[in-house]
Amino acid sequence: MSKSNGPKLTPMLTQYLDIKSQHPGSLLLFRMGDFYETFFEDAKVLSEVAGVTLTSRDARSDHPVPLAGVPYHSIDTYLTRLLRAGITVAICEQVEDPAQAKGLVKRAVVEVISPGTATAPELVDSASGHFCLAWVPGKNELDGWALLDASTGEFRCGQEQATLESLCQRHAVREVIVRESTDSATIRTWQSAMPHMVISLANDAWFHPAFARQTILDHFEVANLTAFGLEDSDRTPAATAAGAVLRYLGSLILKKPAQVTSLRFASRADRLVLDEETLRNLEIFRTFRGETGEGSLIHHIDETLTAMGRRLLEQRLAEALTNLDQINLWHSGIDSALQDRPWRENLRSILRKIGDLERLAARAASGRIGPSALRQVGFSLTALHSLQVAAPEKEHQRHPIVGWLSEVADFEELSEIILQRISEDAPATVRKPGFIADGVHPELDQCRAISNDSKSFLAGLQKQERERTGISTLKVGFNRVFGYYFEVTKKHLDKVPDNFEQKQTLVNACRFHTPELKQAETTILEAEEKADGLETEIFQELITLITNQLGSIHVACQQIAKVDLLLGFAESAEKNQYCRPDCNDSLELSIKAGRHPVVEQLLDHDFIANDTLCDGTDHQVLVLTGPNMGGKSTYLRQVALITLMAQAGGFVPAQSASIGIADRIFTRVGASDNLARGESTFYMEMSETANILHQMSRRSLVILDEIGRGTSTYDGLSLAWAITEFLNNPAGPRPRSVFATHYHQLTELENELPGLVNLRLEVKEWEGKIIFLHSVGPGRSDKSYGIHVARLAGLPETVLQRAQDILSSLSVVDQRDLPALRPADRELPINPVIPNAGQLSLFREAERDALDALHDLDLEKISPMDAFMWLAKIKKQMDD
Repeated sequence: MSKSNGPKLTPMLTQYLDIKSQHPGSLLLFRMGDFYETFFEDAKVLSEVAGVTLTSRDARSDHPVPLAGVPYHSIDTYLTRLLRAGITVAICEQVEDPAQAKGLVKRAVVEVISPGTATAPELVDSASGHFCLAWVPGKNELDGWALLDASTGEFRCGQEQATLESLCQRHAVREVIVRESTDSATIRTWQSAMPHMVISLANDAWFHPAFARQTILDHFEVANLTAFGLEDSDRTPAATAAGAVLRYLGSLILKKPAQVTSLRFASRADRLVLDEETLRNLEIFRTFRGETGEGSLIHHIDETLTAMGRRLLEQRLAEALTNLDQINLWHSGIDSALQDRPWRENLRSILRKIGDLERLAARAASGRIGPSALRQVGFSLTALHSLQVAAPEKEHQRHPIVGWLSEVADFEELSEIILQRISEDAPATVRKPGFIADGVHPELDQCRAISNDSKSFLAGLQKQERERTGISTLKVGFNRVFGYYFEVTKKHLDKVPDNFEQKQTLVNACRFHTPELKQAETTILEAEEKADGLETEIFQELITLITNQLGSIHVACQQIAKVDLLLGFAESAEKNQYCRPDCNDSLELSIKAGRHPVVEQLLDHDFIANDTLCDGTDHQVLVLTGPNMGGKSTYLRQVALITLMAQAGGFVPAQSASIGIADRIFTRVGASDNLARGESTFYMEMSETANILHQMSRRSLVILDEIGRGTSTYDGLSLAWAITEFLNNPAGPRPRSVFATHYHQLTELENELPGLVNLRLEVKEWEGKIIFLHSVGPGRSDKSYGIHVARLAGLPETVLQRAQDILSSLSVVDQRDLPALRPADRELPINPVIPNAGQLSLFREAERDALDALHDLDLEKISPMDAFMWLAKIKKQMDD
């Protein structure tokens, strides 16, 4: 800032600007006494985002400086608002005692908090994860990623062919870091696709493979990356992302992130990964409207009692299991827990006493925990010990829960030490004394006794001096500048004795010292200072004890999460009448009386259950037809959700289920324009379908709904036909597929393609109306019942009648030209480009223009007379 053009800078503002220049990308909160102040543009941002009054410094000068501030004791409230707005904040503290400072108080940034690296409970939403994601796009290879939750210390990485949007949908990501050299067009694309995501640019050097590798080695103090599964050169993308995000966190907190004690490589083969479209289509974490809570799968099946269990449930739904032994272990554990309700309820009653131990321990390791929260650690560890004692009771010695808890260290001694040393009424922060219990340290008890005795002495001294001087209003007070003093109102100044030494003059009173008062002050302050030092020392010893066992505590938290989730699955199964699925390595997907786990809980009447049989041979492709509102989408989703729930380790909403393990679940259900990207509905539909056709395998489950409806009838039917053949092609992977469609012509393929089976949603026609039965049966639907649904929606009757006439005419044409449709050569090569399988010819060339015009006709806006005139015009054109 120019001194000639701008305001005259005071030493304090000069200091502010010097520190601000070191953190140009952060909003600087500058500590001044009991407030954090901001100036210039930062003040305007703070005012707008946090709702703070904007004022100015030197308001009457030619160059007033914008100013806004917040009380230091309310900082977390305002930090929450800033972080939610995607703003990174630098905390600048006074690093020397103002009373001892010579001139300007020294200040320095002690921490930088970004939206994805916050750790305080006030800054972290609920029990969900709070990840910062490092993203390393691959060049003709796999993309690398790493997730780090600074609030828990959870740290894992991986590599796969995935989009950034997919990873952010799959995990609770709050911030993404990428190379600062990433081109601006790419950044804008990501921001338009994820408008609420914070994307931060980080130093390119941190993403250099060698630098990133060294960052990991230095942090964990190891010689190589073998222990983390990252030593092989083909895992360089994952290791690079891990090193970058670890360096990023360290650069913000300005020290080694002690809460990070391990790193795990997530192998793609070990997980059933859902892409962003499938997560959205199945409404796993959010509804179609983007809302959490009711309507999402996790809301309706979550019976966990701990924050760790909830986070594991989120992870399982985003990345389910594929290992049969693990899946069957979970199913056996749930089955056993259901057989013994008292045992299950006892364990769950203990789980309720366990706080978010993972985050509490991480806060302790990072030095950001207060006495009351530290006592919660003690209570949680005590409950954990009770859980270890209660689990092996009776016939449960071989239960998975007992095995998991046997891997947990014994923290009974640590919990006893914490609860013995931290007082029962411990305050939230160490700023308030008295958080160490009496009887812990003899010298601390002695200091407290001296302080208490001296204060009693002061009370007696006040009474004595009142009687001696005759000043009934005389009182003993204290402040940080003058210490203890006698205060006398001006009305009684003539009564002040000679041994009172005046120290301060107020408007209505004066303050005095006496040798006796000064001696008592010295005794009290020395005792209190000594007591504060001893309390801090004892508190830090407890922090060190926890930090030294942090790795073991992290293991314990992982096992608590599994215990909680398994018992939660059992609770959900009992409450919702779920069954144990038979997961195996076959390709069979056989579901008896399956139900949608969300829809059935939202209905005010019984859900209509349906069977499903899909496999890799005789029932490989299921083509489902039926009317809108008949339940096709519900049926499609319940098949996918039942598979997902089984592989997540839980029971499923069905009478019985035999589920051959799926490696991926793909869905293409519904579409909407992405105007921000300039992508149409049809483009999005084809893009998502292309992704499925490229990545599906023999073990995949493919769910498709109304493919081809985003374009003309002829193009849409042609594409739907070709895609169906591709799914069924003997030369291809032939995944288990369920395809819902309104193109009834596709049902003819049942006679031509082996493994393709027709299903239909049953309806009943009665007195010109239809009744949706919501049951699925074999065969095909002869009608879409679109006009019936339009009548329910309230279209004018004249339009509906005319539409019925047109439909009758078109049906005749369809029946005449349908024999021209035949499946293409069955030996189509499986590659990204499907060869020309033969042009479909439904209509004669002379009729195409008329039918195209009919397709574009908006029946909701045309009057009967206009419809007649339009038909007359079309007929004349065809006759010509």
